[in-house]
Amino acid sequence: MSLPEDLLKKLLRRRYIIEKYYENYLKHLESREYDKASEDLWGIVNNLASMLSLLLVGKPIGKHDELRKFINDLISSKGDVRLKELLLACERLHANFFHNFMDEQQFEEHRVKAEELISILKKYITDELQKYGIII
Repeated sequence: MSLPEDLLKKLLRRRYIIEKYYENYLKHLESREYDKASEDLWGIVNNLASMLSLLLVGKPIGKHDELRKFINDLISSKGDVRLKELLLACERLHANFFHNFMDEQQFEEHRVKAEELISILKKYITDELQKYGIII
């Protein structure tokens, strides 16, 4: 079974976007611009979830409530209840971009959870791609 070309293009486009968000995240983290780093993390999570959604259900995530529903569906299928807490931390980071209310300690606590969610989503994507014989 091979990955359809149009799907591969969509996945590669998302991966490029994620790489840009990650570059910006590291830059904003270093300069202690936690509001901007918060939004970079949100962008990474949203695009990784969209990649996984493309692989599992054939469409990206377009709205915030779709992301929440997708994560709840993942909790049901994978049995990993931590995902809800990790997503909540990411939602708070997303709000921090607009309101800049987190101090360094709060940001750090949420950042760690966001990075955990990022790792989990990457693993799920890797697992799905392996079904097509794609190793990343």
